[in-house]
Amino acid sequence: MVLKTMVVAARRCLPVGALQLAPAPIHLLSVSTSPLQCKRDSKRSFSSESPAYRVPSITVPLSATVWTKTVNPALRAFLKLRNHVMVPISFVVPMDDDEWPVNTHGYPLGKHAEWLRRRWRGRLEPPKFAAQDLQELDFAFDRSQYMWDHFVKPALCRYYELYDHTDVPQTFRVQHGDAAWPERLWGYYLGPRVFNIRHRGDFKIQIQKDVQEMAEINFCYDSTMYDRDWRERVLPSLQVFRQEFGHCDVHRLFKVPDCLPWPKAAAGMPLGGTVNNIRSKGYFGEQVARDEAELKKVEFVWDHSFTEWNDRVFPALKTFKRKTGHGHVRKDFVVPSTDSWPVKSHGLKLGIVISNIRAYSYYFDRIVRNMDKLGAVGFDLQIARVKWDQRVEPMLATFERLHGHRNVPSDFIVPSEAPWQNRDWGVQLGKLKLKEKSMCRYVPN
Repeated sequence: MVLKTMVVAARRCLPVGALQLAPAPIHLLSVSTSPLQCKRDSKRSFSSESPAYRVPSITVPLSATVWTKTVNPALRAFLKLRNHVMVPISFVVPMDDDEWPVNTHGYPLGKHAEWLRRRWRGRLEPPKFAAQDLQELDFAFDRSQYMWDHFVKPALCRYYELYDHTDVPQTFRVQHGDAAWPERLWGYYLGPRVFNIRHRGDFKIQIQKDVQEMAEINFCYDSTMYDRDWRERVLPSLQVFRQEFGHCDVHRLFKVPDCLPWPKAAAGMPLGGTVNNIRSKGYFGEQVARDEAELKKVEFVWDHSFTEWNDRVFPALKTFKRKTGHGHVRKDFVVPSTDSWPVKSHGLKLGIVISNIRAYSYYFDRIVRNMDKLGAVGFDLQIARVKWDQRVEPMLATFERLHGHRNVPSDFIVPSEAPWQNRDWGVQLGKLKLKEKSMCRYVPN
């Protein structure tokens, strides 16, 4: 029985086929290694003191080993390479990339990060083995808050330090390598972020929390810059202009002074250019419609040419005719600032105004509606060729279509109806003359 047992044990220790090669059973008893020793050696050959670590191909959120060897190194590498830890859910650590630790290659880091965020949203603590690392990384549990704390607010504050305002242009981007900015913000598109804050209400919770800091950098977040500028700069400046000058016909070159009683926020603003854009290009259209009553209070002048002609130029011409008995104004004539001349005309370079009217048809729309009044003050005007072709010729063509000829009566005034264009209504067409002598005007009846 003992012999049989030893033979069986020997068979277990020998390689496959060894029994067939053995010359005699007696040699099975003479092997140098005992059965117990064979068993111990066999056990050692199939075990390992430290099995090789393999990077999981799926998320393993509750393993301290996976956290230590893979997730934590991967998050730190992500922060180093991207300057943030807002890991997108689809992100997988690249394979065979030397910038990433070997034990992180291929790991679905984005899904692991999303698991951490989802756990945070459920008000659950992160695993204890990961808590300290997450705190050191300042992990982005709340993407919006992280973006605000690390990018938007620091960029706004730095922009204010550099430019003394936060009216960030929509296309503004921090340039790479700009030493004036923190390296983390290089390449950051601040302009589009600010645009979305104003137009979509992005970061509303964060702004409400930091409202005092936003006030300190004068950040306009609750309305568009147009609305803020109208409310704090344009309308107050128009009100002061009316108060200071007695009218609201702002000349084109006027800039808001940097002194009282002018609004400090508007100091240096080209109010004249702004007003011109309101009149001709429809700037601040929404605000103008909303505050129409305020504009009426300050007697805002919509048509500078109309007001300038009625309040300054024509009164000066009438006074000139009364004082001199004729309408031939010298080019260097300036209206004196005396009581015998209209106050609003004081200082007007009337000679230059008349010269520009004759050469370039300035105040065309005013003049062609007041030809009889100009004749009464001895002012004989002929229309320059360019303006004649642009404005008068189309009116003559319309008259010809309606009447079959161009013999316009001297008292004919363009009627306020179709097919006449709106801009031509009221023009004293029968009294207009072409400047070039070789081009005789139509003969009125």
